[in-house]
Amino acid sequence: MPDAQLLNDLDNPVLLDAVFSIETYLRPSLRGPGSAMEQAGARLAAGALVVIRGAFEPAFAERMHRSLDACTTWLLYEKYEEHFHYHHHNLYRESEYPPDLAWCDKVFGSATTKAWATRLSGRPCEGPTAFSASWYLPGDHSLPHTDAIGSSSDARRQVAFVWHLAKDWQPEWGGALFWCPKALYLPPVFNTLVLFNVGPATSHFVTQVSPYAQGKRLAINGWWTGPAATGEQVEPAPDRICANGALIEVY
Repeated sequence: MPDAQLLNDLDNPVLLDAVFSIETYLRPSLRGPGSAMEQAGARLAAGALVVIRGAFEPAFAERMHRSLDACTTWLLYEKYEEHFHYHHHNLYRESEYPPDLAWCDKVFGSATTKAWATRLSGRPCEGPTAFSASWYLPGDHSLPHTDAIGSSSDARRQVAFVWHLAKDWQPEWGGALFWCPKALYLPPVFNTLVLFNVGPATSHFVTQVSPYAQGKRLAINGWWTGPAATGEQVEPAPDRICANGALIEVY
C-alpha cells in the first residue's frame, strides 16, 4: 500500500482512483470485463451468496492479517434482545484502527470501489460505506439476522462483505458463517471474500467459537449502502390447528 509521500505526489485523478480502487488489490483473474468476478455478479444480483477464494493479492492479504493480528485496541460488543444475541470483539471507530486498517477503510469506501460494487450487485452503493474489523474469541457468536437495517433512507445496507483473515482455521473450532437459505456452513478460510445483497431472506449467523480454538478468527466486514429499500425481515407465522381446546402450531 502506498506511503504518505506517494499520496502527496498523486495529483493525477486517474492514478488516484486506481490507488483507492478495490480492483487494484483483487487477484488479476478477478479484474475487468469477462472476469470470473463479473460473471458472479449476475448471481449476486439474483440473491445468491458469492464466496471468492483467494480473493485478494497475497501480499495485501498478508499485510492486513499482520495489522489485525498485532492490534491491541479491540473492544467487546454484546447485546441481548428478543430473538437476537451477539457477543464479539470489534474495531468500529477509525481512531482505534491501526494504520493499514485505516488505509483499507479508504479502499473499501472510495467512490471507485462503490461504483464497482454497484456494477457487480445491481444495487445502488453510493452511500457511506460501513466498515469494521472483527475478532471472534472463544465463546463469541452472533445469532440469526438478515442485516436488513439502515441508519437513514440514504444509507440502507445494500451489499454485505466479509473478508476472512483467519490463518489455518479448523472447522471444529466453530466461527463458521451459517447461510440459512441453503443451510450451509462456511468456515472462515484465509483470504476468502463473501458477498451478498442484503434483503429479508438473507438470514445468517456466526456459530460460537470453541473454547479449544487455536489462532484468531479475524475478518474485515461491513456494508456498501445506498437509498434503495431492501425490505425488513419477515417473521414466519405458523399454521394453527385448533380442536377441542387444543392448539397446535405448524411451521
